[in-house]
Amino acid sequence: MTDEAASPRASSGDTASSSSPKPAAEDAEGPEVDPAEPFVFVWRIVAGASAKAERWFADDLLGNLLPLAFELAGRDDAANAVRETLTRGHPKRARLVGATGSVAAVLVAIVAVVSVSLLKSAFVVVADAAASVIGAASDFAYHALWRPKWYASFSSALGIVWQRRVPWARALWPNFILLWLAGGGWWGVAAVVVATLVCALTALAFWIDCVFFLAFELVARTAWLPWYLRLVVCVLVLLGWGFLGLLALAGLARAQEEARLALDPDSPVLPALAYGDAEGEVARVLLCTDFFGVLEVPVTADDKEIKKAYRRKLIETHPDKNPGKARCEEAFDRVKTAFEKIGVADNRDDYLRLLAEAHARMHHAQSSGSNSSGHAPSPGARASKGPEPAPRSQGPRGRKARRGHRNHG
Repeated sequence: MTDEAASPRASSGDTASSSSPKPAAEDAEGPEVDPAEPFVFVWRIVAGASAKAERWFADDLLGNLLPLAFELAGRDDAANAVRETLTRGHPKRARLVGATGSVAAVLVAIVAVVSVSLLKSAFVVVADAAASVIGAASDFAYHALWRPKWYASFSSALGIVWQRRVPWARALWPNFILLWLAGGGWWGVAAVVVATLVCALTALAFWIDCVFFLAFELVARTAWLPWYLRLVVCVLVLLGWGFLGLLALAGLARAQEEARLALDPDSPVLPALAYGDAEGEVARVLLCTDFFGVLEVPVTADDKEIKKAYRRKLIETHPDKNPGKARCEEAFDRVKTAFEKIGVADNRDDYLRLLAEAHARMHHAQSSGSNSSGHAPSPGARASKGPEPAPRSQGPRGRKARRGHRNHG
């Protein structure tokens, strides 16, 4: 009994041992693959897309447009017949969809051919127009920037003046006129560069720089003059140009010193405030550059005369006495400050000293800026002479007061 039970186990073990190498062989060879599987996958994608396209064309497009067209033509029976034919499972559905699809394909092809021809024609026209515009623009730029013509130079200058997009470029319009006057080319470029640099370095007016450069160019390019005469005249032109540049530098230095003194709150020199809405006595007070001019008294006036003028100016500039006039409060404050500075003899003497020193500094700044003469007075020497008398416009009694002061002395 035991032998019989063991024999089936042995036989089953032999069977298992004999069949065990087969899965190993299958694993080594890999799973079986259908060679048509990639094509089937692609076909499924194409078939799915075709089915979607057919449903869109038959159900959405034809199912709406064809019945609507027949209904608009007054043939409701034909519209109902088309709807019935386009239902799923109808034997004539494929024939109707194929016929209308063929007609639609022909129409699309015709539209595509016409569109391509029109696009080609439009592209040719646009390309020719663009080439013409680019050629005209390049020709205009050539005649405006290198070999200038009057129409290109003047139109460029007017265009820069009228444009509002780049405000700083509006100041460049004289360069086109200078380029045209210089004849263009390298002489024109040199004229623009030199005139701009000299104007920036010396603060000399741009048109003066243009005149000097054009004079220099005219002499240098003149063929009928001997070379030594041209050299002498060119040197004289350059010397005159440099002299005016030094004068411009001196004026710039003086203006900067005056601006610095005007911005200084402790400076005796007042800023001249030219407001367009100020009128009469208010405008005159705001334009004065010292406190004697504000009160319209001479520098030799005494306390009594200054006090009298102060009361008169208070009434003339008081905001309540001048309703509706602009800048009255600012002028009124300046009048009060003037009385505080020169109303008392000690304060007046200090103010006169500071005013003389301020004018001496401005004169020294102008002399050092020009550097044209070696005898510029020093600030101490200028201050030792004392302040200059106030002009006659600063007071009706200015002349009499100065005359009495001289007689008294």
